[in-house]
Amino acid sequence: MTIPSRFQGSGALAAPGGSLSGFGGALRRAALRAADLLLTWQERARQRRMLATLDDRMLDDIGIGHGEVLREADKPFWRG
Repeated sequence: MTIPSRFQGSGALAAPGGSLSGFGGALRRAALRAADLLLTWQERARQRRMLATLDDRMLDDIGIGHGEVLREADKPFWRG
């Protein structure tokens, strides 16, 4: 079964896998942005956990102190 061509360009109806126009496209874009944001938050939290495990020698190597580590590690994952 195919969708009549008069509906294809309007964005009102689109075949699966079609363009990202109309409500379905907006919903898909929003879902992709949400997934990207969740992955960003997850990665940020992982990096902060790893930063908190570095020893004094490693912190000296990257040029930061314990105070900076504590400030960064205490930030919530949603903060950049």
